[in-house]
Amino acid sequence: MLVHKFICRGTIEEKIDSLINDKKTLAQEVIGEGSEMVITELSDAELLNVVTLDIHRALGENEALLLEHAL
Repeated sequence: MLVHKFICRGTIEEKIDSLINDKKTLAQEVIGEGSEMVITELSDAELLNVVTLDIHRALGENEALLLEHAL
């Protein structure tokens, strides 16, 4: 399969592409080589912790509490 990626400068796509590349680099630095084995060795709780949004950390404690009360 051949895939071409076109990204225009100054667009949201450029920013998203930059974030993705930064995350890939960071993951490689943190996990390093052999990351496939590390991920498969995680327990269910550890894997859930990796992919679950922590609303309190994402928004900050005050905003998260306001959001919870609004729902």
